[in-house]
Amino acid sequence: MRFLAVLVFCLSLLFSSAQTSIDEITTEFFSLYSKSPQKAIDYAFSSNKWMMDRKKDAVESIKRKVAGDIELLGKYYGYEKITSKSIGDSFVLVSFMVKYDRQPIRFTFVFYMPDNKWQLQNFKYDVALDEELEEAARAYRLRENR
Repeated sequence: MRFLAVLVFCLSLLFSSAQTSIDEITTEFFSLYSKSPQKAIDYAFSSNKWMMDRKKDAVESIKRKVAGDIELLGKYYGYEKITSKSIGDSFVLVSFMVKYDRQPIRFTFVFYMPDNKWQLQNFKYDVALDEELEEAARAYRLRENR
């Protein structure tokens, strides 16, 4: 009986460690991104067979747009996590500020785990961080004015 309990425990550890976490996926994404943004985007979307099979043109379009936009931003300096929000345990949004000479941009990843593996559900990027920061500082948003 004790042997069976130990076996079940060891198997559960094996399967839980085989699950790649969102942090591992995003860390690998940015490791690749520092060398080749296009390869990083391919890596992120490779987790979702539906995206790679059915939306190849959309993925290629994102790669071209990112490449064109970051060309104008200067030197890449890294990234910082902005926020993480979730709906339940299986649907998570993670947002990062990506730092460049000229200005930061934001990458937003939406991950979904339908069974036992995380997959990229959606990826967006934008440059409106300064506008959002200004909006957050508006008087009507301040706690004292509520």
